[in-house]
This record gives sequence, structure tokens and C-alpha cells, in this order.
Amino acid sequence: MPGFLRVLGVTILVLGLATAGVAGWLVAGDTHFREVAAAYARHPEHALFQTEYWVAAARHYGLVAASLGGLLGGLALGGILLALGDAGGFSAPC
Repeated sequence: MPGFLRVLGVTILVLGLATAGVAGWLVAGDTHFREVAAAYARHPEHALFQTEYWVAAARHYGLVAASLGGLLGGLALGGILLALGDAGGFSAPC
């Protein structure tokens, strides 16, 4: 059981960090959001610019949330599983 927990912990850790890396890369290269935000800043009262901004913002901030969630979730859950694997698995208190 401890070996399985270690393997699962490393897998969760790697997947979380990979998710965070890919999402962060997509956020950094999100030029569409920057263009739409600049257009919305010039015309904040126009409904078409506002709608286009909200659609682009949902994708952009969703990617930011995925990046943070992957980073924190991967580190936390992977670390917990690795710690349980090093402790010998689940044990009932005496």
C-alpha cells in the first residue's frame, strides 16, 4: 500500500504541475483577451464590446483559475499522498 500511495502521489503531483504549466502558458499567450480588453476600455458603454469582453474574460480567468488550482491541488494532494506513503499508509490509532 505505501508503494501505491507514493506512485499515486507522484502522479498527482506531476499532473497538477503539468496542468498549471500548460494553463499558465495559455494565459501568458492570450493576446485575444488583451485586444478585447483594450477595445472595451476605449468603449465601455458599447454593448458589443462589453459582451465580447465578458466572453474573453471568462476564458482568461478560467485559465488563471486552472493554473492556480493545478498548482495548489497538485502540490497539496500529491504531498499528502507522498506523506501517507512514507508513513506506511493509513493506520488506526491504538
